[in-house]
Amino acid sequence: MNLYTALVAITAIVAITLISRYRFESKRPTGADTERLDRLETELRERIETLERIVTDQREKLKRQIDDL
Repeated sequence: MNLYTALVAITAIVAITLISRYRFESKRPTGADTERLDRLETELRERIETLERIVTDQREKLKRQIDDL
């Protein structure tokens, strides 16, 4: 193995390491993403609770609530 072959091999190893590190770090959610996902989860849970209430409440009670709005 001559000097140039060793340099190419070392460069390839370093490049592969940097690329794999970048790919793994880019898949990790950032603080802003986590915040956005938490807000979305809260909003969706509220919507689900509303839908459950609509489905399970009595018809007359539901009509009164809609009229009150």
